[in-house]
Amino acid sequence: MNLAYDVFGEGPTILLIHGGAEDAGMLAPQAAALAASGWRAVAYDRRGTGSSTRDDWPGKGADQHADDAADLLRVLGAAPERPATVLGFSSGGVVALALAARHPDLVHEVIAWEPATLGVLPGGAETHAAINATGERYLADHPQDWVGAFRTTLVVLSGGQADLDGPEVARMSTNAEAVVRDDAHLITRHVFAPGELPADKAVVALGAGVNPLHQQIAECLNIQHGLPLVQVPDADDHEIYLARPQVLSAFLATRAAQRRDEA
Repeated sequence: MNLAYDVFGEGPTILLIHGGAEDAGMLAPQAAALAASGWRAVAYDRRGTGSSTRDDWPGKGADQHADDAADLLRVLGAAPERPATVLGFSSGGVVALALAARHPDLVHEVIAWEPATLGVLPGGAETHAAINATGERYLADHPQDWVGAFRTTLVVLSGGQADLDGPEVARMSTNAEAVVRDDAHLITRHVFAPGELPADKAVVALGAGVNPLHQQIAECLNIQHGLPLVQVPDADDHEIYLARPQVLSAFLATRAAQRRDEA
C-alpha cells in the first residue's frame, strides 16, 4: 500500500485526515495555516483517493483507513514516546476516531471535526440508508457514473442548496468514486463498540454553525462513549477547514497552549 502525502512546516506532528470527496491537495491551505503556527502538518490521500493506491479497496472501511493512518504515523516517526495529534474532518473524523480506538499509543490527541458517524445514532442504519437511497437508485440506472451519483447525493445532503455548477463541486467530483463507494457506503455507517473509544485521547469539535445531524451525532458520541465536546465559536461552516483554514489553526494553537499549561 502506497499513501501519497505532503509535509508542511516543522514542529510537533499533526496528521490531517480528509473527508469525503476531498484529498490532500484540498487540505493544503489548512496544513499551511497549521505549519505557520508551529506544527509539522501532514496531509495525505486516503487509500483509494487521489495519488494513493487502491490495494484491497474498498471493503474494510474506517478500520482499514485507521490502520493506514497508523502506518503513516510510524513512517513519520510517531511512537508511544512521540505520539502525534490527529485532526479528522467529517467522514475523516470517523477514521480519526477509529485510529484512536485501534492505535491509542500513537496519538496524543484525536480531534474529530463534526464527524459523520451515522452509526452511533439511534436508528443509524435507517438514517444511513435514507441518505444514500437516491444515489443508489441513480447508480442502478447509471452504473459506474460516480460523478452523477455523488452530485445526486449532494443534493440530498444539502437539502437542494448545493451549487452543482460551482468550482468546489467540480473539484470534489474528481474524488466521486471514492466518496460514493467508500465514505458514503462504508465509513459513515461505522459503529463503535461500548468502551472502544478512549475518552482521554479523543474529542469531538463542533462549530457554532453546526447542523442538527452533526450535533446529534456529537451528543451520541458524548453520551455513549464519554467523548468531550468542544466548540469553535468562529467556525460557522462544516467545511470551515476548506473555506477559512485560519479558524481551526487558531483553535489548535490555543488548545495546544492550554494543554501545555495543564501539563
